Amino acid sequence: MRNLEIVILCVAAIGLGACDVTSGNSFVGPSGATVNTAKCSQSSDACFKKAAATCGGSYQVINSESHAGGAFADAVEGPITWYVMTYQCGPSDGRMPTFAFRGGPTVNANVNIHQQ
Repeated sequence: MRNLEIVILCVAAIGLGACDVTSGNSFVGPSGATVNTAKCSQSSDACFKKAAATCGGSYQVINSESHAGGAFADAVEGPITWYVMTYQCGPSDGRMPTFAFRGGPTVNANVNIHQQ
């Protein structure tokens, strides 16, 4: 019974840890300015928070997209929606990212219901 409790606690910890993963990197764009990327799971809100924290204020959204991935990484398609936002610190034009879905069908897209 003790082993079952340990397994349940581990699964719960992994599940809670996967609620919102945020990562990002930066690179120098063609203009010479630093361009940042925020990658977030579960909600696009975390991308906005990451950009605001990185820039310490306003930022310009350059590109955004969303795609299916796993709970901890988006290397393969899975049940989690990942949001990616590329942005540059500084004045914004006020346009919000669309996070258009890219990639293959969602996990449940190939479920067919036949009616008679």
